[in-house]
Order: sequence, then C-alpha cells, then structure tokens
Amino acid sequence: MQEKISFSQIVEAIKAAVEKLDEEKRYLDRLDSPIGDGDHGRTVSNAFQKIVPLLEEGEANNDIGRLLRGIGRNLALSAGAAAGPLYGTAFMEAGKVVEGKTDVGLEELTKMLEAAKEGIKKRGKAEVGEKTMLDTIHPASESLKESLSKNLSLKDALQQMRKAAKKGMESTRDLISQKGRSSRLGERTRGHIDPGAASSYLIIEAAVDFLVDKLS
Repeated sequence: MQEKISFSQIVEAIKAAVEKLDEEKRYLDRLDSPIGDGDHGRTVSNAFQKIVPLLEEGEANNDIGRLLRGIGRNLALSAGAAAGPLYGTAFMEAGKVVEGKTDVGLEELTKMLEAAKEGIKKRGKAEVGEKTMLDTIHPASESLKESLSKNLSLKDALQQMRKAAKKGMESTRDLISQKGRSSRLGERTRGHIDPGAASSYLIIEAAVDFLVDKLS
C-alpha cells in the first residue's frame, strides 16, 4: 500500500477541496446566516477559486512547501473578514515544514496540520472550544498524532482524521461563539454549527476522500 503522497496528488487533493467548497457554498452561507453575515460560503469559495492558477503553475516546481506557501499568501489577500488571513496562515505554516519536499508521508502530514493549527491559534488569538475552525482542525491534528504513535497506515490515519474532524465540527453546535461578530450574539449562537468549522471540515473531507481513493 502506498505510504507517501506525491506532489501531484497534493495538487489534485486541493483541487478537490476547491470544488467541494464551490458545491457547498450555499450550505455554508445558510450556516452563517443566523450568526454572521450569511456570506461565508461565497467568501471562502471565491478565495479558493483564485488559487486554481497556482495549482496549475505549481506542477512545474514540484515543491510541496513552496506550493502551500504560495497558496497561503494568495488566500490571505483574497478573502474578506477573518477567513482569508486564517486559511492563508494555515497553508503558509504547513508549507514551511515541508519546504523542498516532493512527497509526504504520515509524519510530514502530522507536522503540517500541527503547524497549520498553531498558526491559526496565533493569528486568530483563539483557543479550542471558542466555536471556530480550530474546533475542527485541533481534533484532526490530534488524530494524526495518535495514528502516527500507533504506526497506522497512511490510509487508516487519513480516515481516522476525517472522523475526528467531523466530530469536532459537529461539537460547535453546542458551543457559544467567543470570536468575531457572532460573539456579540452570545447564547443565541448555541444550536448552530460554526461556518468556519464547517468549511474546514469540507476541505479535509474532500482532500481525504480523494487521497484515500488513490491510496487504495
């Protein structure tokens, strides 16, 4: 079984995430409507659409770290509100730990997601449990660490990560928002899934679905 993900597979996994965000932008907008501006889906989808040319151009350099950092810089400048800088930071920080890599395995993926998580925490001045994308990304990161310690296969690790990310996203339904505009609504934010947590899950879900199929 394949235990490394190639540069080209990383590119295609990100493309799958871009497509997923476009398909689900109305769903994300509906999630955002009761507790935000109602445009999270369109905002994030539009930002990720703008990285498609980078994905096409990136195939020439074959450097995963360089690709991710380029995507991050682009996202940071493309999306409004907090989504752009946060996703941009996540990709840039992930890229730093795989600079010069042409493929990655479970150990590198674990480091990438941990770096992305820490970047989001620092940039957003947020912690787990505050009803943000961290509530999806933190459990996903912890799942990869656990899989690495147990020497699970890359395929199994990715599937476990997806489950952990989904559970994390769903946990935001019972949380009260403590960040951004929605924090002003207080108790009224309980009962709603956080749109940032949802878009983070959709990215993970699409990428994992693509990669698991290739690793089979």
